[in-house]
Amino acid sequence: MDINILEYLEKDNVIIGLKQKSKKNILSVILDHLVDKKKIKKDNKKEVLKVLLQREEMGSTAIGGSIALPHARVDFVKDVVLCLVIAKEGLDFDALDQGPVNIIVLLLSNQKEAGLHLKMLAFLARMLRDKYFVQRLKEAKNEAEVLAMLSKQNHIIK
Repeated sequence: MDINILEYLEKDNVIIGLKQKSKKNILSVILDHLVDKKKIKKDNKKEVLKVLLQREEMGSTAIGGSIALPHARVDFVKDVVLCLVIAKEGLDFDALDQGPVNIIVLLLSNQKEAGLHLKMLAFLARMLRDKYFVQRLKEAKNEAEVLAMLSKQNHIIK
């Protein structure tokens, strides 16, 4: 897979220390962050949240091992938008293994980018399958450290 995670994830889109309790609030705070960073328009936040929650109703995107990959394809997103969240205390995201979620990677892409969307999900799942890498991410102190770890891991799994 020829995906470089850092082409899609900028330092501004890393959030460390999220503490919301409900899945809806978690997603809402992430989307507020993306609005603040001008990755999505404020007018579209409500619709994106609705689509994300509809996807969650079909089955939780918390895949176990402390990881959740909420995702949606929406018309008003031009490029792939990624936001990586680290919650040191663990959040309730209805994980398949009933465990807390510490790493959330939110993926938004355009409706027309089905192939890239699926490739990105597969790549993220592969990257985050490494429990030692996930543990190091949980312990990251700042955004730059997270990006350095992602860069290194990106090269390992290519």
